[in-house]
Amino acid sequence: VLIVLIAAAIILPIAFKGKVLHIAKTEINNNLNATVDFKDIDISLFRRFPRLAVGLTSLEIIGKDNFAKDTLISAKRIDLALNLMSLFSGDQMKIHSVTIDQPRIHAIVDKEGKANWDITIPDTTAVASESSFNVQLKKYSINDGYISYIDLEGDMSSEIFHLNHSGSGDFTADVFTLKTSTSAASVSFTYSKI
Repeated sequence: VLIVLIAAAIILPIAFKGKVLHIAKTEINNNLNATVDFKDIDISLFRRFPRLAVGLTSLEIIGKDNFAKDTLISAKRIDLALNLMSLFSGDQMKIHSVTIDQPRIHAIVDKEGKANWDITIPDTTAVASESSFNVQLKKYSINDGYISYIDLEGDMSSEIFHLNHSGSGDFTADVFTLKTSTSAASVSFTYSKI
């Protein structure tokens, strides 16, 4: 029985890799007006047991039009913990936790006031279609992040180096307590060259 369970734990992630990869890419392409790419998707039953761990490596989100040459987000790795039973019970994957390793975020507002993070495609249908991701988030964390904010219209900028941030709470509840912890090696802010 133990050998069968271990074999299933090894085989199941490989069997579902194609489905998870397809759903992830489809959802991203359907909801974002940006070029999104990642090198690989890693699926494991051991890393976040009893949940299914899904890892995206070398994620990049690059804007379009005015921001076609600007990378909005790059991350060494994004790790999601999913409810395994949600893969068997239907089309929705329930996300329990998110961990982002070494993200580099470059937020830009151009001289006309357009923001490079405004990449969601507006819903033009009268009834919104149901997403394949059902976020039942309990915790999240950012490890060793870098954030750059440049506002050309407002003549201000800011940088945060080696950001570590984590939060936990029941995000599905109407009222909940969010517990957070944040640290950074340095933070700078410039306004009108001051």
